[in-house]
This record gives sequence, C-alpha cells and structure tokens, in this order.
Amino acid sequence: MKRLRELREARHMSQQRLAIELNVTQAAVSKYEMGLSEPDIAMLKNISELFNVSVDYLIGNSDIPARYTRTDLSADDILILDKFHRLNELQKAKAQAYIQGLLKE
Repeated sequence: MKRLRELREARHMSQQRLAIELNVTQAAVSKYEMGLSEPDIAMLKNISELFNVSVDYLIGNSDIPARYTRTDLSADDILILDKFHRLNELQKAKAQAYIQGLLKE
C-alpha cells in the first residue's frame, strides 16, 4: 500500500506512531507499506478514518482522497470531527465541556 506510506509521511508520522494509532505492531505497518501483507477490511476502515481518505483511495481504486466534499472544512477540522464521532456519549460530553473551558480562557 504505497499510499499508506505517503499519507503517513505527509503527516510526519513514524511507523511506530502509526502502529500505536492503529493498535498494531510497527512490523505490521512496515509489511502493509511494503506490500508484504494486506490489512483486513476493519483495518482499512481504521486507516481510512485516521487519514480521512476513502478506502478506494487507499487501495488505489481512486485518485480522489477525500471522504468528504465539504470545502468549508479544513483537513484538521474533518479529522477532529471523525474522531469526535467515534466517541461514546459520555466522552462527547467531556470533550464539549473541555472545549468550552478552552474558549473561556
């Protein structure tokens, strides 16, 4: 998966850091990048969400990376929203309270 390496390097992320984010070993990330093994569907979804790209883009079926087409959101905005949507209701409430506290500073 050549694109995995490109995405990782564009974020100045080491293989070890990506491995931590994906809850796999650094060796697994290395194998994905070198094409020695393929991530399963669940892992493709996780990678897609982490880098905010479509699975089709990851596997080379599309040259259009974005999962979203809203142009008024930056890549960082979309990344944060993706992560927020994966939180449970209590975690969302805590995140909202934290943001409110930051805005009051």
